[in-house]
Amino acid sequence: MKRTKIGLPLRTPERGDPQTRIVGILCGIAVILLFSGFTLVSRLGLASSLKLMDIAALRFAIGGLLMLPVLLRYGLAAVRWRDALALAFTGGLGFALCAYAGFRLAPASHGAVLLHGTLPLFTFALAWQSASTTVTGRRACGVAAIFLGILAMAWDTLAASTTRQWLGDGCLLLASLSWSTYGLLARRQGLMPAHAASIVAVLSMTSFLPVYLMWPGKAILIAPWTELLLQGLFQGVLIGAVSIFVYSRAVASLGAVETALFTAAVPGVTTAAAYFLLQEVPSVIALIGVVAVTLGMVVSMTGSAPRVCPPARRPHSRRRGLSR
Repeated sequence: MKRTKIGLPLRTPERGDPQTRIVGILCGIAVILLFSGFTLVSRLGLASSLKLMDIAALRFAIGGLLMLPVLLRYGLAAVRWRDALALAFTGGLGFALCAYAGFRLAPASHGAVLLHGTLPLFTFALAWQSASTTVTGRRACGVAAIFLGILAMAWDTLAASTTRQWLGDGCLLLASLSWSTYGLLARRQGLMPAHAASIVAVLSMTSFLPVYLMWPGKAILIAPWTELLLQGLFQGVLIGAVSIFVYSRAVASLGAVETALFTAAVPGVTTAAAYFLLQEVPSVIALIGVVAVTLGMVVSMTGSAPRVCPPARRPHSRRRGLSR
């Protein structure tokens, strides 16, 4: 295994080891909880005195500062700048800004379905198109069930959509596509999960904060400290740093397609949370969709793991600063 000068393994662990798979599954469960909370807390923040740019600033600033020591430790010598920028845009700026815009324009129920619920579909389509995964019959049935479940939930939540909500729905789909792309790029680069997360967090911070400093009407200066604490803790720490790390760790252990399957459970978890916390009773169609998505995820996860092409090794000449 290649190692950096500081003795840290460059490439992610190979899949197939039972312990590695258990770690990946635990990270996948953490992703479900974090992404479910992301929808609810973001909608809560956008309904307060904070604006889209303020919440994004909290996410990128806190997450970037937390992950800066990690990036300084790993460095960027083994990563081409275009690859680092692609990771930062798809896993940071592109995903977050599109998601916040979608939450601002569309209801929380749309976010649960169109953002997180479509992640397995986008990831599967991108992986299949790039020939980085093979299609098994069991997985195809599971993805089909997820698609039908998402379609049922989307029909239920979009039936009364306005023009404003349709624009928000488009932003949510772009955010889902962006995060799906990040998962595949992270797997292809073969970086350590903490390294990939630090690249996303720090480059997003350095790209966004200069723009925010020139942005007029910053509500962050007058918002109550309770709102800043809640959004700073959740957006900056849990989403801006922890969620990127655990998702990257799950991708390293399970692969991008199988990790994305976990997010199919987010609409169901969000629906249950809304029932207990907000007293929102789901319709029969929505419940059917939740059941179909859950069954599809279980079928896909319990099937034999598909053959996934390993990340392409870069030529030795591009691995600057490495030693055997």
